[in-house]
Amino acid sequence: MRFRFWLAVCVSLTAPLVSQASAQHLTPEQLDRLSQERQSELGSRNWGPPPTVTQAPQTLHATPVPVTCRSPAHDFEPLFAEPRRGAVRVGTAAPQIAVTDTVFQGWRQVLRSGTTFAWIPEVDVVAYRPLVDGASRACVVSGENAAGMVLFTHPAK
Repeated sequence: MRFRFWLAVCVSLTAPLVSQASAQHLTPEQLDRLSQERQSELGSRNWGPPPTVTQAPQTLHATPVPVTCRSPAHDFEPLFAEPRRGAVRVGTAAPQIAVTDTVFQGWRQVLRSGTTFAWIPEVDVVAYRPLVDGASRACVVSGENAAGMVLFTHPAK
């Protein structure tokens, strides 16, 4: 037991010395010169043209119900599973939300994805507000992608 203690102490005291001894102490100019020498040894390399990335066009599906693009009145506004304050929180409203025309006792229904809905207090739903000043104030729900994510478009002013 005593031997392990002293071994641990010796190792912990010599560790900083070992790392300092192996560190390079070269000036930036010396490093540049070494890099140029290494590059001349390697020669030039032709990696070819950069790869072209092609994205398949997203197929949009219509939303299951008519929806309108709006914004929550406050950042990080909670979304609820049912139209009441004591209901389970199912998420947080993004800066743009797809709201339906369904209103129940002061609560507005929000389309989350596919046929999944949530509820937000009607007073907390306002006209769409862009995140960036000067950006288009127009917002349209363009549909859902194959994964069921609601997609928005922002036509020019």
